[in-house]
Amino acid sequence: MSEGVPPTGGRPRGVSESARLASALALLLVLPACGRAPADPGEDEPPSGALCEVSEGGPAQPVNDPAGPYYHTVVAAWTTDGRALTGTQPVLEHASVPDGVRLADGTVLVYYVNGAQGYVWIARLEGAAAVPLGPLRLNGTDRARGVVDPDAWRMPDGAIRLAYLSGFGSPGTSAPRAICIAESRDGLRFTVVATALSIAPGEQLTDPSVVQLADGTWRMAISLGQQTVLARSTDGLRFSRTGTLSYGGVPELAIAPDGALRLYVCSAGIVSWRSSDGGASWTQEGVVVPPGPAGQRIVCDPSLVAGAGRFLYKTAP
Repeated sequence: MSEGVPPTGGRPRGVSESARLASALALLLVLPACGRAPADPGEDEPPSGALCEVSEGGPAQPVNDPAGPYYHTVVAAWTTDGRALTGTQPVLEHASVPDGVRLADGTVLVYYVNGAQGYVWIARLEGAAAVPLGPLRLNGTDRARGVVDPDAWRMPDGAIRLAYLSGFGSPGTSAPRAICIAESRDGLRFTVVATALSIAPGEQLTDPSVVQLADGTWRMAISLGQQTVLARSTDGLRFSRTGTLSYGGVPELAIAPDGALRLYVCSAGIVSWRSSDGGASWTQEGVVVPPGPAGQRIVCDPSLVAGAGRFLYKTAP
């Protein structure tokens, strides 16, 4: 489990879930930029322009936010159908916004915001435990400024792609923001390959999730407060918005065992929805994780690890 000295101050009481999420994200990684990190040898300039340009942040340190990820815990469970969970167990402390991927050799990696360090980290899931491996390396730096909300998936050739929110800072900032996509051969070291979706100034989009359908097209879901914005792509790199759902926020897209598209959202716990037409229409399936189990008031950030039978989410008191 990740370690660090807790920030000063206690947790506020009576704060809404949406306010807690906004506060946690707002204070992540708003560290002084030190210029663009050097690219890996032989790598081409990422075709992402300024929106997904990678710059190096400051020293690792706890996120100084009493409602932030230092007080969050990542939980892992087993599942065979993506809805019924067993063996639920906390696996990472001071950790938030988890997402998992199964590598070609069967290894399951978990990407998460490390509240004790202030950057995106990677852990290896081993049964009822997770072993931190270190920070995400992006375009040659392991302290990528303003990178949050990781979402990973495996490509047919074994490469790992990662969608994330880039440029997140304090509320009201005019810094460019976007959903970006990076790629890796080992799941540890990534190179930016595309700007998937640009974000207008002041638009509070967060938490991307990406999945490929059987027909080869791609779908993305992005959180907009307590709503979910949907987007579509033919190449899996550049997406266009198609609509907004009011079912909840902080979404996760997955493929159900029968091939249907599944959407998990945070709404009084974690709830799943189902679409048999690629996201044009949806039917509610039911509650996957009820609100507040084991004394936890916040239950959110779902992730179904494709091909691994594992389900991740975060809790907070």
